[in-house]
Amino acid sequence: MQAHIVVKALLLNHTLRKALLIRRNPDDFGNWEGPGGAVEENETLEEAVTREVLEETGLSVTPERILYASMDNIHGKKVVFLVYLCSTTEENVHLSGEHVAYRWVDKTECKAMLQGGIAKDFKKYGVYELEW
Repeated sequence: MQAHIVVKALLLNHTLRKALLIRRNPDDFGNWEGPGGAVEENETLEEAVTREVLEETGLSVTPERILYASMDNIHGKKVVFLVYLCSTTEENVHLSGEHVAYRWVDKTECKAMLQGGIAKDFKKYGVYELEW
């Protein structure tokens, strides 16, 4: 089995005490998620998550640690997700064309907005027990 590796960020702004969620284009699921994407050749995982967050949101981040790993089947492909805890002091988001909206959310809002596998993983891996 060959799997694609994707890095995602739980991006926290500790001053706001909130996490960033971005909404995919309706033509591509339309779900809320954290920023992230594929790891490129000759790139470390930390470099990949930093680059992907910058590309998708315009925000500079500090990757702190891996929160969890999970696997899913997306469009018939096995995808391994490595979810990083990242932080930023910035607030002004500039979305790429992949996403149509963003929100800085507290834990209650986050629980209400996330769906599917990401919602299950956040509960399973104790994401809501972290200090935001």
